[in-house]
Amino acid sequence: MFLFHILLFLILGHVFRSGIMIHRVFILFSHCIFLIAQNLTDKPLEICSAHNSSARWLSLASTLTEAQEKIDVSYYRINIDIDLEIEQISGAVVVNGFVGIDQPDSIQLDFSDQMVVDSVKYYGEEWPFEHLNDKINIPVPDATIPEGYDFSIEVFYHGEPPSTGFGSFNFDEHMNIDHVWTLSEPYGSRDWWPCKDDPSDKADSADIIIIVPNDQIAVSNGVLVDEEDMGDGRKKYHWSERYPICTYLVSIASYPYTVWYDEYIGLNGDTLPLEYYVYPDHYDLVYDNYLLTKNMMEVFADKFGEYPFMGEKYGHAEFGRGGGMEHQTITSLGGFSQWLIAHELGHQWWGDLITCASFHHIWLNEGFARFSEALWEEAYNGEEAYKNYWLSHSYYGAGTVYVEEPNTASQIFNGNLTYNKAGWVVHMLRGVMGDSLFFETLKSYGSNDSLAYSAVTTEDFQLVCEDISGLDLEDFFQQWIYNDYYPRYALYWEMQDTGELIVKIEQTQNWQYFHMPIDLQVFLPNDTLLFRVDNDGESQEYNLGVIAGEPYTIWLDPENWILKEVEYMSVTSPLPGQAQITLFPAYPNPFNPQTSIGYFIPEQLGQLKPTIKIFDVRGNLVDQIGPTLPVAGYNQIAWNATGQGSGVYFIQLSANDLYYSQKIQLLK
Repeated sequence: MFLFHILLFLILGHVFRSGIMIHRVFILFSHCIFLIAQNLTDKPLEICSAHNSSARWLSLASTLTEAQEKIDVSYYRINIDIDLEIEQISGAVVVNGFVGIDQPDSIQLDFSDQMVVDSVKYYGEEWPFEHLNDKINIPVPDATIPEGYDFSIEVFYHGEPPSTGFGSFNFDEHMNIDHVWTLSEPYGSRDWWPCKDDPSDKADSADIIIIVPNDQIAVSNGVLVDEEDMGDGRKKYHWSERYPICTYLVSIASYPYTVWYDEYIGLNGDTLPLEYYVYPDHYDLVYDNYLLTKNMMEVFADKFGEYPFMGEKYGHAEFGRGGGMEHQTITSLGGFSQWLIAHELGHQWWGDLITCASFHHIWLNEGFARFSEALWEEAYNGEEAYKNYWLSHSYYGAGTVYVEEPNTASQIFNGNLTYNKAGWVVHMLRGVMGDSLFFETLKSYGSNDSLAYSAVTTEDFQLVCEDISGLDLEDFFQQWIYNDYYPRYALYWEMQDTGELIVKIEQTQNWQYFHMPIDLQVFLPNDTLLFRVDNDGESQEYNLGVIAGEPYTIWLDPENWILKEVEYMSVTSPLPGQAQITLFPAYPNPFNPQTSIGYFIPEQLGQLKPTIKIFDVRGNLVDQIGPTLPVAGYNQIAWNATGQGSGVYFIQLSANDLYYSQKIQLLK
């Protein structure tokens, strides 16, 4: 869905820890988003409990009515005649479906009261109906059929569609030229066509027939079957979608577009047309990034499985809203950044192929699309860019990824929870499972016979993950999806006389204890060792065995697979003959307006005269602290950036000819 990115850079800088014992040196890996502003002390301590968490989502009622739960829609035929002069539409929608043994008193469709229903037909026969409370109730024949029955209803209507949520149906303009576009997620389809407007029930197929003035080009899902000049200054476009589709993914966009084409070559050599419908004045602007779409498809097909709508198309249609919307086979775009294109393309797998069964579970759409952005970043710009992507999309606040009350668009599409933290969940799952199992799981998830082209819950995804990996992931999903916040770790270590290294990890938060595998990177004079430990409690000790030499530092989760904070509680004695200066990560970072800069100078280098300089991204010196700074030992200096502009700055610690630097981010 909609993406507005703020790129936050955070690089930890040179951190070679050494020197004499320092009492409680705090180094916080603050990935971003204003940690000090959070009030985290008012939540009771609660160990992650599957019983408590599951009870919360099991108790929530469906958004469907009782009558709607008893019908299964198989097909929609949507006829829309768009009158740009009076900004109204008239339509006729055929709804085919099935009623099982548990039969409703009426077939009930969602449709806005602001639209006028002219008539209803049941198998071609005029039929009574009631249009009330945004529902059309169509009574069924008195005689019930024990084994159930098929139904076919056609609704004729007209009016000026209301615009709810993010826009639903819009009469718009671009460059003073008429422009129509739709965006129905989450509950906007009912504003402009009668349907069972819930993501849990996908129609097996749909036809979308659009009548517009001759100068307009109308775009929709699937394949263009026919384009007919009606001879009265109007054209009829017939688009056909033969893959299962849910209501909010049905789209119409109309404008005198410039149209151009590209081609994607699939994993087995099949070709797929790529169709781009762009504003004529934007053609040069969007062209280069649109060209990357086929490269993104290759990356995602390799990691997720083949593009799920082969035989139809993929493409973009520009529309009048910022961001994008992943309409099946034809994404609506209001921008052209690579991240936006990757996000909406990722949705073709995660959101369109597999759709959340309710908006409680929208993270299965948006978290995976956020992950798709990062995956493209990794493929296009490398592993470090992937890591930095997650640092700049961290969230440390309250709230559950599971949407407890999905009543409005703002509740459902929470940028911090539904996008950023949900994306972190996918990233963390990759860290837990490892690349091979993780991407095998995604391919299995997308090709599962009972899940592909269907609607799913978090529990469906969890079962696939556990089946492929053999891991028990109950704690992972309960703590990250149904509970909130993140772990705060404190790390201690000491060497035994036997040469064994003992590491102690504490969780210092007061909301829940997280069960996670944690990587520990041990830096030795002539080697670096990596260990993985299983951590699930308030305080745990780990014997890492006999170590060949004394570590000068240990890093917890060095590759940042976990959304966390870390306090390093001790630094061991210096290595013989290797006294080293250390510049510790600034905290907080990002900051506003003040951050603390810690550094350590061993006693034997105490004669050095340190200076701290602050540079902007252009290399201009903006501030200097020193040369009268404290010398030997651990020292902490505050820098106040009042009067400076938002952006990236560089801290440089210099002592004689020795220089140490790191990036910091000022946010205002």
